[in-house]
Amino acid sequence: MKNIEDWSRFISFDPRLYFKPQDLDELKGFLAGVSQGVFNQRRFRVPGSLHSCSDICVSDALLDLSDLPKMIEFNADNTMVTASANWTLHDFLLELSKRSKSLSATGGTDHQTLAGIISTNTAPATSKHTIYELLEWVEYVTIDAGSNAVVEKRVSKTDPAFPAVVCSLGAIGILTKVQFRLIDEPYFYTIQKVIPLAEALGDVASTSEKYDFWRIDWIPEMEKGLLWAAKRISRDQADPAGDYRTDQTEGVLKFLFEHWDKISAAGPLLDNVMEGVYEILALLYGETEATGPLRTMLPVDRRAPLHVAMAEWSFNPADLNNVLQRCREYYRQKGWPNLPIEIELTKTDNYFMSPWNWENLDYVVKFNFMYLTDVCKTEREKDEIRAHLQGLWDHLTQAGIQFKAHWGKINFMDYNFVREQYEIEQFKQFIQPMFLNVYLTERLVPGS
Repeated sequence: MKNIEDWSRFISFDPRLYFKPQDLDELKGFLAGVSQGVFNQRRFRVPGSLHSCSDICVSDALLDLSDLPKMIEFNADNTMVTASANWTLHDFLLELSKRSKSLSATGGTDHQTLAGIISTNTAPATSKHTIYELLEWVEYVTIDAGSNAVVEKRVSKTDPAFPAVVCSLGAIGILTKVQFRLIDEPYFYTIQKVIPLAEALGDVASTSEKYDFWRIDWIPEMEKGLLWAAKRISRDQADPAGDYRTDQTEGVLKFLFEHWDKISAAGPLLDNVMEGVYEILALLYGETEATGPLRTMLPVDRRAPLHVAMAEWSFNPADLNNVLQRCREYYRQKGWPNLPIEIELTKTDNYFMSPWNWENLDYVVKFNFMYLTDVCKTEREKDEIRAHLQGLWDHLTQAGIQFKAHWGKINFMDYNFVREQYEIEQFKQFIQPMFLNVYLTERLVPGS
């Protein structure tokens, strides 16, 4: 038995069956065994990097692909790369950088596997790019519904099945190999500073004209936020090996959370002591600037010392002011989260189960509601996080605000919600029941 814990320390479970294949043949053999009833467990899940803080990976049987051989191959002029899907984004971008190549975007963190970011559709903080706009094809292993045999499938971006592969939720099979087109490695100037919330959110289109990537962290109980923004510059304007200095603010917070009893025992909601700390930090933050390549500038959270559980919900930009006001209403009644709320834009897409698939919109506004789990270690405190978010979910729903939720973060979707907000009818033909756990069954199977 092996205890499995997600990165945020919010989810933990003990699978009764844990298998770690050493090559593709062992992987296929395991799948064949499951399909033929060799094991008592007839369903299992494949974790990416355990970055999700929902029950999406919880299962009685787990298949760990971290020991599969990693392969990466470039074409002659380095404009295309083929790689195994168990590379982490961090290591993958580093390999591309050695040839002065890159993808066009990344999410906030970079220790997720390629299979993980594709399966859950990790999104960057920009209305201009997606991570998958350069994705050419994906290979995955699954069980053929007719013959019950283990098969490998390759789905290209021109295939009608492609919208089912990105944001496939691990429900269609096991992603094993990918191919991306590449661009010349881009460089960015970044700035972090505390500004009035309205300066960034009053006209999000103008903010996006000014910056290529940006987000603002709404500081609890304040009408201010910490802006992080990145603008593309030429290589000769950037430090080619540039990186961020250690974030002193997060370092201070981590120290306080770990060593000051008044904070370390505070739980998931803001208290008066923490509110005072945020006021001082906002006053003293100043400005932080850096330049460097995409792989170090855009995954701005990759070295964050804090562990965070979060919900990630997307909204129509036309509803932004209403959402802000409804959040204020709810937090005045029920308390604020103990961490700032990230607000950013995300480019829309056409993937069936994507929370960023919004018809007739070019981009959505994404709210990341975050809770520090370093001070929420008991099950009671974790339940308080869920209850606080459930209350906000209900408050927004009762206000008639439409929204969608990231599958790998905390959410309260059921089948009816999924049927109304996602393209489940187009997706369900690709589902292989072997890969469904309770979490997915409740959301994807009617009457469950």
